[in-house]
This record gives sequence, C-alpha cells and structure tokens, in this order.
Amino acid sequence: MRTTLPFLLAAASLLVMAACEQKPPGPPDVPAGTETLPAPDAPAPPLFDAQALGIPMDEASIADGEAIAQTHCAICHGMGQDASLRADAPPLRYVLSLYSPENLAEDFRAGIHVGHETMPDFVFGDLGMDVLLAYLVSIQEAPEAQ
Repeated sequence: MRTTLPFLLAAASLLVMAACEQKPPGPPDVPAGTETLPAPDAPAPPLFDAQALGIPMDEASIADGEAIAQTHCAICHGMGQDASLRADAPPLRYVLSLYSPENLAEDFRAGIHVGHETMPDFVFGDLGMDVLLAYLVSIQEAPEAQ
C-alpha cells in the first residue's frame, strides 16, 4: 500500500498538469456563407428601480396613473402608440428618456415649471405624482431612431 500511494499521487499530478495544458475549445465551425452579422444596437428603453424610487408598481396604481395621464397629458403627449399632438411634447412612452423620474417628480412636487413654456403647471400631490410615475415607468419604450 505504501508503494502505491506515491504512484497514485504522481499519476494524479500528471493528469492535472496535462489538463492545465489543454487549450479551451474554440468556437464552432460555421460553414462559409452562413455567418450572421450582429444586429445594430437599438436604443434600450430606460430602466428604473421603481422600488428604490418609492414608486408603487401595483396594477391599481398604474391604472390610477393612466387615468391622470388620460385627463391631463394625452391631449398633447398622446397615449399608447399615438403620436404627440404637439411637436414640443414628447410621447408619454418616451418621456422618461428625456427626464429622470426622480427629477420629474421633484419638479412637479416643488411646483417648478416642467417642459415648454406653454405647458400648464400641474399639482398632482404626492400620491398623484407617484401613480403618474408608476404609469409612465410601466409604458416606457426606447425612443425611435432618428
């Protein structure tokens, strides 16, 4: 038994050394003419950590936010896939690509004028602002390439 142990250790060492010298497998062979080009990078929709922002993302809050948007925002910004009715009003589905939700909420809460000079000033209150943001976060898309 004493003579086999050193032999087994030496054999295991050789196997480990041989395994370390092996090259990792390369990429699979692709037949000529079948290469695919990578898709062009499309802009990604903005990502937000709604929980960190304190935005309630439950269905009822999103629905309440949609009702506020329909009443106060849709006339200029459009809803869903509708285009904006004003050139200076981005579609709601892209608005958080231009304004961070934190800044937008703070500006609205503080009564700071947001947007173009003829955009009305709104007072939604904290809950109204939270549900409006919940709706906006839920619908965001990447802006169309121009």
